[in-house]
Amino acid sequence: MLVLGALPTLAAAQSDNHGVQRSAHGLGQAYPAVADRSADPEWRLYIFERDGFSYFQINDLNGRVEAIIGKAGDTYWVLPAGESAVHVSAQASALPDHVVRVRIYRGSGFSLVRYGRGEDASWAVEVDG
Repeated sequence: MLVLGALPTLAAAQSDNHGVQRSAHGLGQAYPAVADRSADPEWRLYIFERDGFSYFQINDLNGRVEAIIGKAGDTYWVLPAGESAVHVSAQASALPDHVVRVRIYRGSGFSLVRYGRGEDASWAVEVDG
């Protein structure tokens, strides 16, 4: 009985084997019940995992979804989520020298970074290697 009672809890919260809590529920929410993994205090990053796919949700400090990036193996894609039409690319294109680059997350083999500020800012998935 005890083991069966714990199964729903084990299914809802997963780990990446490095102590990082991931969730299978809450994607798209303003304040999901999962740890903020952002390295930048100006943003919130939530990681979700379901059916072998990872999802990285970036929220602003007011809880608005900025972008959701999906990942399966070495393939990345952007989900149509959030209120703004944010620009996300697989690699950063040529940018002027004065644009500030901020890494908000470093995962295994890739980083999520933001270039610039305000409405002209863009996000990039930078693959190591």
